[in-house]
Amino acid sequence: MHKRLLLSVLLSLGFVASQAQNLVSITPLDTITKVSLNFLANGLAKYDVASYKITYQTPDVDGNTSIASGLMAVPLVACDSIALTLYCHGTVLERNDVPSRNNLESILGKIGAARGYVVAMPDYLGLGDSPGLHPYLHAETQATASLDLMRAIRQALADSISGYPLNSEVFLTGYSQGGHAAMATAKYIQDENLESEFNVVATAPASGPYNLAGSQSTVFLYDQPYSNPGYVVYLLLGMNEAYGQSLFNSPSEILKAPYDVLIPPYFNGNYPMDSVNSKLPANVSGYIEDSILQAFIADSVNQTYWLWNILNENTNYDWRPDMPVRMYYCTADEQVNFQNALDAEAAMLANGATDVKAFSKGPFNHGGCVAPAVEGAVRFFDSLTTSCTAFVGLDAWAANSYELYPNPFRDEIRIEGINGEASIRMLDINGRLVYQKEVFGSTRLKVAHLPKGIYLVEIVEASRVSRMRVLKEF
Repeated sequence: MHKRLLLSVLLSLGFVASQAQNLVSITPLDTITKVSLNFLANGLAKYDVASYKITYQTPDVDGNTSIASGLMAVPLVACDSIALTLYCHGTVLERNDVPSRNNLESILGKIGAARGYVVAMPDYLGLGDSPGLHPYLHAETQATASLDLMRAIRQALADSISGYPLNSEVFLTGYSQGGHAAMATAKYIQDENLESEFNVVATAPASGPYNLAGSQSTVFLYDQPYSNPGYVVYLLLGMNEAYGQSLFNSPSEILKAPYDVLIPPYFNGNYPMDSVNSKLPANVSGYIEDSILQAFIADSVNQTYWLWNILNENTNYDWRPDMPVRMYYCTADEQVNFQNALDAEAAMLANGATDVKAFSKGPFNHGGCVAPAVEGAVRFFDSLTTSCTAFVGLDAWAANSYELYPNPFRDEIRIEGINGEASIRMLDINGRLVYQKEVFGSTRLKVAHLPKGIYLVEIVEASRVSRMRVLKEF
């Protein structure tokens, strides 16, 4: 996915949070209307959405403080209580094909925001603004990058962006690699006793390789043709990065000629995964050194070989979640064996979990499974949340009784639906009053002088107070 299908109005405004713990900067990106989202969201979107790039600090693979980036998406509606949702993205090789760059997959997280959630979308280590090679499928750093982004977002909403009163609810989801990352994050929260900080109401990963040392290892064990051989090389190179270059010293130790020389340059962050897939044979025996495969197969019982060790250490299906878990999968998935979800369901129930279910979304391939799986997660979260079920100072009828357009605006804002005397105020993202006007009936606000950015329009008419967000794009 390398092309944006929807309007992206990039804002250059950025500002630094001076009293941040791990928040480094917030940069407003754009807004997208619910009408545009619903071209892809099958009617799920209820609100327009604004997006911000978040830069923050998080540990690297060695535990040292590093820089990472991600996207925050917020609904353009004034709710009196709002939940925080994590959406973890799928496999990408190109450094800038990530949520903070408004890539196509970021729309999946924006659909969550359009339902009334604040959504966090981490880029992960080694992608976006984070230096180095991405430690692909490394469970711990996927989790820590996700948690630190959520911490940074909480800070941004508390210090810099008013109007989003977070409640205690946290929801976790993701697709493909993101399913593995969401599961890793849920497990990490429990393992590290972080439940008081992250009250996970529910987790809903989709099409994730949770059982790396089981269902997903058949690619190595049985030398079956695989649709994305580049993922295998990504796993090996990324895990070597995660484990301090201790697994092998050179790609020539794991890759046959000519792939040991041909393939590694494509992992510099500038190429899409298709560039790698097109240059590799479909079977691992065609590009992985025979000695690696033979040692792996010979040790399939004891599993002490280094490749078994890294798969087992980053497998995250065999534990007992205390929160409700729904796993969505499709039976014709050519990239992630759907047995991963069934393995996880069986193991979690055997471990004593009481609310875990795996759901088939049909006979779809990996790409075809995205829409039904994401919709399943959204519906599941909606059944449990109190997010955005009430509005600030007004009921739902009052919120819908005014029409503000255009949004985004340039020179003026037209407001329809005012029936009598009303007071209108506009506040910037820091809560400062930037415009005020007394009106009678529908009106136009001449606001060409305002700098580009996101504003809150407050309309006070009789005993009703309505608040809506708008974007100045030029």
